This record gives sequence, structure tokens and C-alpha cells, in this order.
Amino acid sequence: MNSDKYSTYCREHVKEFRDELRDEASRALASWPGKSAGLLLVISSVLTYLNLSASGNPYAFNTLFTYSVPILLFFLFPISSLLVSRLEKYSRTVLDLICITTVFGFCMTLRFVFEPHDSLASQSELFLALSGQINFSLLMVTAFSYHTSYQATFVRNVFFTVVFTTLIYIINQEYLTTNLVQVVQGFLAGSIFSWLFFTRIQTRFYYKSIDADTRQHLYNQLSKLVYPHQLEMIKSGDQLEETMPVEKGRAIINVFDVQNSSEIKHERTKSFFLDVFRAFSQICMMGYQHNPLKSRAFRLKETGDGFISSIGYPFLADDPNSLADHAISTALIMFKAFNEEVKRFGYATPIKGAMGLAFNSVQGTFQSSGIKSYDLFGEALIQAYRYEEIRKHPSIAKIIKDAAALKGLQHFNILIIQEVIYNSLKAEYKALFKAIDLQKGGFSIRQDITAQCVYFHVLE
Repeated sequence: MNSDKYSTYCREHVKEFRDELRDEASRALASWPGKSAGLLLVISSVLTYLNLSASGNPYAFNTLFTYSVPILLFFLFPISSLLVSRLEKYSRTVLDLICITTVFGFCMTLRFVFEPHDSLASQSELFLALSGQINFSLLMVTAFSYHTSYQATFVRNVFFTVVFTTLIYIINQEYLTTNLVQVVQGFLAGSIFSWLFFTRIQTRFYYKSIDADTRQHLYNQLSKLVYPHQLEMIKSGDQLEETMPVEKGRAIINVFDVQNSSEIKHERTKSFFLDVFRAFSQICMMGYQHNPLKSRAFRLKETGDGFISSIGYPFLADDPNSLADHAISTALIMFKAFNEEVKRFGYATPIKGAMGLAFNSVQGTFQSSGIKSYDLFGEALIQAYRYEEIRKHPSIAKIIKDAAALKGLQHFNILIIQEVIYNSLKAEYKALFKAIDLQKGGFSIRQDITAQCVYFHVLE
């Protein structure tokens, strides 16, 4: 049965359920139920005073104060909890205290009503006038409870009923005897209502929690696909297509490739690539922030044995230096991380990587159909591919190998950059690179046919 399912869930999440009940009780005290109940007690006190005063009851004035404790709790607790937030955790206890003091208040009222009347005739009129108040009062104090189990609620209701009955017996035994059926009715009605109330809270908590868990699970999974700022914007009601720049811009594209990756024969080859790309992604996220969008780089995509990132678009660089300096700094950090993963991999022969960097126009876009993934296109991407691939040209490969040999490197990483990037570097970074005169060697780079030189740096 669903009720068993809800009960089991609440027992398994009793701490969260207790917090929910506490919040429910706090809301009940602070909103219209608490205010209405407090006002009803005030009206009851005033009407009782007026009726008794009109009949000449010497204790009429006292009845104005019989409900003073629950009235004060109803009206002062919400204000006090706003001033001292820690008080909210006692809201369930305060409601029980209100109920028990209401019981005492009703019985004190009875005492003042019966005190001056000694004749049976006069008391019989009072019996008739007050009989309907017993089951109503008992119903009100037993119907609402915010305990984590109905067993606790039932014990509470029995306790309230025993106290209620005992006090009435002390005040006027005959009145209790005459209205014993009213007591039983009030207790049974309150118990039934409290059960319905409790199961309603259980059910609402179950679906609320399940919905929250589902939403959280969805958010956790979505966070694997989008950036944190995108997730927050989506939560705020923005469309996915509004969460990333789609206007034209300019950026340095970094295309990384593992050299001779097809020759790597190892059962952990795939996991090695994933470890490398995970490290690169973490580097890209350095300095990430929203408004304005900034980070060290933007992870564009992984290509099996390759990794493509963008610097300057769609995320601004988190570096006050020039974009070119920032791109070289990022590339060197990536090579360091790559070497660390290679060392951890422990392959028998050296594994090296190559990077090509190009600066040009790019533009962001979301796919027009299917899954709406974010992507970049533009000249910078095409050129970066070409600059990374130029290392494979036999003549250029020989130049690079000879330069590495002068450094005593047989196996080496390669960083190749575009002329415009080299010209924008500070002297420290320029000193790392050697030039290859494309025109002198009769070389050309597709998609960048006006290029005069290409620059490379070999490193361990």
C-alpha cells in the first residue's frame, strides 16, 4: 500500500522528516492558522466574560485571562523566532504547549463558570450550554500534531484527554458524567483527524522529497553537460541557447594531439587519454567565473587522442597579459600536466604530444536540431588544425628534429604557433621559439596562405 511506502520512506529519512514537520509547525504558527486560532481564543475569552458579566458572575473578569498563555504563544512566538532564528527548531514543542495550555484554559473557564452556582437547577442549564464545547475543544487540541510517528501523536492525544478528563472531574464530577459521551466523541474525532493530518503530511513530504531528489539528480547529471553558470541560468528560467555567447569574436585556438597515438598498445590506453583530457579540462577551468565569463581557457572538445581548447572566446582570459602570452602560458602548463600523466601511465616508450595555435575569428553556436550542444566554428579552428599538422610535413619535420637534437632531445613535445601570435609575445616567450621561413622552403599552410613564417618550440 502507498501509506506503508510513505511511512517507510519517512522512517528512513526521519531527520529530514523531522525538519519538514518543524517547518510545517513554524509556518502554522506564523501564518493564518496560528493567527486565526489565537484570535478565536481572544473572542472566546471576551464572549465568555460578557456572558458571565451579564449574569452577575463574580469571576467573569478572570475568564479574560484563562487563555492568556496560548494566546501569547500564538502571537509572540512568530515575532520571537524572527528575532532569534534558533527558536524555530522548537516550533513543534510550542504547538504541543499551546494545546495543553488551551486544555488548562478551558478547564479554568469551566471552574469560573461553575464556581458561583450551587443549585442543581442552575447547573443543569450550564451543563446544556457548555456540553457542545467539550468535544470541540478536545477535537482541536488532539487533531493537529507534528510528531515523526503517529504512535507518538496517539500517546500525546491520550495524555491530553486524560488530563482534560481529570481536570473536569475535579471541577465538576456531575458535569463530566453528563458529558462523558462528548469526551469520547472529541477524542475519537481528534484521533481520526490527526491520523488523516499526519498521513497527509507524510504523503506530501514523500512526493516533495522524491521530486527534490529527482530534480537534484537531473541537475547533477546536467552539470556534466553544461557549465555552472549555465545551470544557474537554466534554473532561473533562461533558455539553454541564452547561456553562452553566439556572436562573432576572436580567439586563439589550441589543437593538441598525441604523437603516433596509434602505436600505443596498452590495455589502459583509453583511460590514459581520459586522464590527460581530465587534467587539461581542469586547467581550462582555472579562474572560472561568471559575469563576466572568465577562465584560463574554454574546453571545446575531445577527439579520441586529441583535445581542442579556445582562449579569449567564449570565455575571457583570466590573465592581464596579452592573449598570446596567456595562450603560451596555458600551453606550457598543459604540457607539464601531460608529462605527469605520461609518467603515471608508465609506458615502455616515450609518449609525446603536439600543439598548434592559431588566432583568428570564431563564433559560438548551438546545433539547430537534435541535442543542443554548444560548439565553435571559424577560421581560427581550421588554421589551428593546419598548424598542428604541419609538423608532419617531411621537410618541416626534419627541421624540428634537428632543432631538438641540438637540445639533446630524441623524443620531444612540439608547440607550433602562428606568426601573429609570435609577434604578440613578450621577449621571454619569443626566445623559446625558432622560425621556419615558409617562402624560402617553398612551404604553404592551407587556410593561411599569406603566412610568411611558422614558429616552433620543442620541449621535453
